[in-house]
Amino acid sequence: MPRILITNDDSYLSRGLYLLYDAVRDLGEARVYSTEWPRSAVGHSVSFNKPLRLTETTHLGYSVYVTDGSPVDALHLAIAAHGFEPDLVLSGVNVGENLTIQHIVYSGTLAVAIEAALMGIPAVAFSADVHLFEEFKNQRLAEAVKTVARALAEDILAQGLPRGADLLSVNFPSPESLRGCVRITNAARRRWRPAFEQRFDTRGRPYYWLTPRPLSPEPGSDSYAVLVEGCVSITPLSIDLNPGLAPEAVARIEEMAARADRALRERLGRRDK
Repeated sequence: MPRILITNDDSYLSRGLYLLYDAVRDLGEARVYSTEWPRSAVGHSVSFNKPLRLTETTHLGYSVYVTDGSPVDALHLAIAAHGFEPDLVLSGVNVGENLTIQHIVYSGTLAVAIEAALMGIPAVAFSADVHLFEEFKNQRLAEAVKTVARALAEDILAQGLPRGADLLSVNFPSPESLRGCVRITNAARRRWRPAFEQRFDTRGRPYYWLTPRPLSPEPGSDSYAVLVEGCVSITPLSIDLNPGLAPEAVARIEEMAARADRALRERLGRRDK
């Protein structure tokens, strides 16, 4: 019987977590692990310098293991502390879309899926263009999430992920714009550019509040599919950070390395004298 681990970064209080559980609960042994509090935008954070708690509780009628650590900690605790080695990891459903590489590298939801992929476990991260836990009560969105999650889980458990894909990032439009369509997409680079609003505290000292400025979605990208077309976006991702460089690029890198090598030898040679 396959083992399925469901987790997220929005804490065990999020209804999106349990939509994924309901979608796959009869496909094998499914367990839910989550964080005590929302840990959005913590990226690939791991707790090295503090002990971790892991307790079993019940929320909305579901049994869930809760940790005071990060989303990645929850995955590690499930495997290393409880011996629950999953055949599939489902992360989400995140409150807020995780469109573009910019959001992917910030996201705790994606971080869990990436960590699973590093361990050789197929993983899917799910996110939705919503702002509140309560929006997962929307029947249309809930049915879309469960339908897509179920279809992907069945396929991956039967056949694994396609060659070259280490994980999938799935994004759902808002309930108001959701249409009955699915797109295979590439992740755009950026979702927004930074801007800050200057304000003043009661003592007249300035502080700055981040107010991101959204960028226009690129056709064919994950952003365009979700925000313009109203479709569910499925984005295959690879965790291999080693670029396949063209010969001229390799030659350029070799020149850079040779220059650094000469400079280092000269500097250390002087010091040795």
